[in-house]
Amino acid sequence: MAKEQQTTGGASASPVSLRLEVKNLSKSYGSVHAVKDVSFDALPGEVVALVGENGAGKSTVSKILAGAAQRGTGQIFVQGEEFNPGSVGDSRKVGVSCAFQELSLIPGLTVGENLELVDKSPIGIFSQSKASSASARTLEKFEVDHISPDSAVSSLSLADRQIVEIVRAFIGSPNILILDEASSALTPPGVGWLFARIREFTATGGTVIYVSHRMSELEEIADRVIVMRDGTHVGEFRKGDWGRDQLVSLMAGREASSQFPETTELRKISEPILKVKNLRSDRISGIDLEVFPGEIVGIGGLAGNGQSELLSALFGARHAKADEWTLDGRKINKMNPRLAVELGLGFVPEDRKLQGLALSLGVGENLIFPWQKIFGLGGKPVINNQKTWLGDVINALSVKTRGASEPAGALSGGNQQKLVFGRWIDRNRKLLLLHDPTRGVDVGAKQDLYASILRLSDAGIAVVWLSTEVEEIVNVCHRALVMYNGEIVSSLRGEQLTADGVVGAAMGGN
Repeated sequence: MAKEQQTTGGASASPVSLRLEVKNLSKSYGSVHAVKDVSFDALPGEVVALVGENGAGKSTVSKILAGAAQRGTGQIFVQGEEFNPGSVGDSRKVGVSCAFQELSLIPGLTVGENLELVDKSPIGIFSQSKASSASARTLEKFEVDHISPDSAVSSLSLADRQIVEIVRAFIGSPNILILDEASSALTPPGVGWLFARIREFTATGGTVIYVSHRMSELEEIADRVIVMRDGTHVGEFRKGDWGRDQLVSLMAGREASSQFPETTELRKISEPILKVKNLRSDRISGIDLEVFPGEIVGIGGLAGNGQSELLSALFGARHAKADEWTLDGRKINKMNPRLAVELGLGFVPEDRKLQGLALSLGVGENLIFPWQKIFGLGGKPVINNQKTWLGDVINALSVKTRGASEPAGALSGGNQQKLVFGRWIDRNRKLLLLHDPTRGVDVGAKQDLYASILRLSDAGIAVVWLSTEVEEIVNVCHRALVMYNGEIVSSLRGEQLTADGVVGAAMGGN
C-alpha cells in the first residue's frame, strides 16, 4: 500500500500518496561506493533538488532511477509499487523519464528522428515524413520554434541539443521527470523556458527530480533540497529554510567561503597581447578586439549570437580573416589550432565530450594531449615522465580520480571539465580562451577554477571567458564584451559592469 504524507496546505489538507520513495539505496563500482544508504521521497506536484559536489552521487541516483544504471542494494517505489528498472525503456514504461547530463541524443540523426524514435520498437516501419511532422508538433507544443525537426543534431549548438534532450524527456507524458544538470548549457532565457515547462508539468501533478549546481535556480524552482556528500544523504531543507553558505558548507563538509573571489586590479600595460581588427567568419563580422596581459575579458550574450564562433575563430578551429591580427606582436595571416598552441594559446571548448576529451583514454593522456608532438606518442613512458606535473594539476583542481591511467569517461562530468581546463595550467600560455569552463561544476569546484583563473591573471596570462552565467562575468571579469547578431555591441567595465547591463545589451539594447 502506498505510503501517505500530509500536503503542505495546513490542518485541513488531505493525505497524498508518495509519487517516489527511495529506501537505503546503494551502488558501488568496484571498491568505489558511489551511493551509500540513500533515502528520500517526492510528492506529486513537487520539485525535489539533489545537490552536492561533483562525485557526490547525484548523477548515479538519477541514472538508477532512469534505468541507465543498476542499483546495488535498497528499494525504489513508484506510486507505492516496487520499481527495479533494467533499462531506460523500462523506466519510461512506468512513467519515469530523464534528461541526462551527458546527452543521450544520437548526433547522426535529425532532431525529428531523435524525438520520434525514443519509445519506438527497433522492429517496425518508420516514416521520415511522419516523424518530421510529428516532431514539429512536439516542438511547437513545448514552445521551441527556433529548432527545425529536420536539422541534424550534430549541427546544433550545445544549448539547442540540451533543449532537444529536455523535450525528448517530456515525450510519453511521464509522471516523474529527472533533470540532471539540464540547465548547464542554457543561457538565462533558456533557463526561463525550462522553468516554464517545469511549472506546467508540476501544475498537473508531475514530480521533478532536479539536479543542479546553480544556487539561484535552486532558490527559484526547488520545493525541497536534498544534500549529498560522498555518496550519502547528509541534509534536507524546505524552500526558504536554507542559505547559500549553509548549503555549500553541508555539501563540502567545510566552512563556506564567498562564492566569488575578489578580482585583483589590472596592471596598466600599453601593448595588448592580442589584437584583431575587422575579424570575420561564419556568423561573426566586424569584430575589433584588444586583450591585454593579465586581463580577464568576459564574453556575454544570448546563445547563437556569435560568441562560440568568436572563440573558435581566435583559436583557428574555424576559418576566419582579419584586416589586422597579432598575438604578442607576431602577425597572424592564418590561424590553426596547432599554430595557436605553439604561439601560447589554450582553448576550453564548449562540449567536453565531443570536442575536449578522448573519453576512452586515461586522465593523464587527456591532460598531455595538446603536447603529444613535444613528448612523443604517449603511453606509460610519457605519463611517467610527466608524473609530477600531472599530480600538480590533479591536486590543484581537486580532480576526483583513481589515477592518471583511469579512463576520462569514468569521471563525473564536472571532473571531466576540470581536465579540459587543467591541461593548460603551467604550460607557458599567453592567452586562454574559455567556453563556459564551469559548466556542470559544483560550487566548491567553481571556486577552485575561479582561483586558478585569477592566479593565471596575476601571472600576466590573458583570459577571454565566454560564460552563460552572467554573475560570473560581473564578479570575476575586468571587462565584459556583449555580442548581438554576430557583433560586439557593448563594452562594460567598472560601475557599468552589472547583470542588468549585460542582459540589457544581450537583448539588443544599448
